[in-house]
Amino acid sequence: MFQLRYIIMALLTLTSLEAVAQKFRVEGFRQLPNDVSAFIEPVKDLNDEDCALIKVMAGPDYVFSSPLGIIKRVDNTGEIWIYLPRKSKTLTIKHPRLGVMRDYRFPMKIDSHLTYELRLEELASAQAIREVPVKVVTTVRDTLVVTRTDTLVITPERKVYPLTFMAGGGVTVGGNQMTVAPGVMIGVMKRIGGYVSVASDFGRVGETLGQCDRDGAIGEHKPFYSGKKRHSFLMVNAGLMHRLSRRVTVFEGTGYGYNEEAWQLARSEGGGYVKNAHYCHKGLTFQVGSMISFGRWALGAAVSTVKGRRWYGSLGICYCFSRKSGNNEI
Repeated sequence: MFQLRYIIMALLTLTSLEAVAQKFRVEGFRQLPNDVSAFIEPVKDLNDEDCALIKVMAGPDYVFSSPLGIIKRVDNTGEIWIYLPRKSKTLTIKHPRLGVMRDYRFPMKIDSHLTYELRLEELASAQAIREVPVKVVTTVRDTLVVTRTDTLVITPERKVYPLTFMAGGGVTVGGNQMTVAPGVMIGVMKRIGGYVSVASDFGRVGETLGQCDRDGAIGEHKPFYSGKKRHSFLMVNAGLMHRLSRRVTVFEGTGYGYNEEAWQLARSEGGGYVKNAHYCHKGLTFQVGSMISFGRWALGAAVSTVKGRRWYGSLGICYCFSRKSGNNEI
């Protein structure tokens, strides 16, 4: 009888163990690198450190415990959020009908701010004893990131130059006789404009009897001269002006010019004048120059040539004024 009693107790014990045997298992555990729930809404542990978040894919009947404690539990649709302290290593999972899983060891390190997923699977034998089926709803959260690009259009400052008039005078020097002739120049422009310049010595050669060479010889005869000379010079140019800045302007033009010189014969030779062909020239002219302005005044310099054979230099000063009130700079 004594042995029979122990056999019956052993059978009852095995039956009891079978009744409370674990009827679920861990299907999977992984980190959710794109889930920032633990970072956006952190939960502090007793050491004032941010917890890790484990999202358990299971029904609300499950109960959890950990050696470091469960700091917070949130029951959501289809999943349970549990906040664990950093460096937690194991988790005990309990269910009133499906049994207990003690000290489930996490396969990876649990750290602050990170979110993990724990999936539980109920075994087939347990499905028959469930009175109310648990419907698992997986919630998919999509994050819509809107990127806004603003384009700032900056219009570069446009320089506006006033309409400027100028008038001035100067002196032209050059040629093979070192002619010295006063001159005038007038111009008008904004960024680009035009000008006219005239230089003359106001001389007049008058009527001549003929012409001689450089030394005064007329053919094979070299007459005597009184030493008196007549000289006449004129150069007219017109062209464009270009404003490089508010201070610097360049100009170039073309026109017509001539230089004449006549020598008077001695009385014994009959008097009268003959042109010296060596010092006489005329034809198309070319001119280039620049100006630098200082308020209302501008200093200018130019180089001119008659047919590229005779060269002249000019210096001058101009007075400049603008149609804009109070703006007298060019």
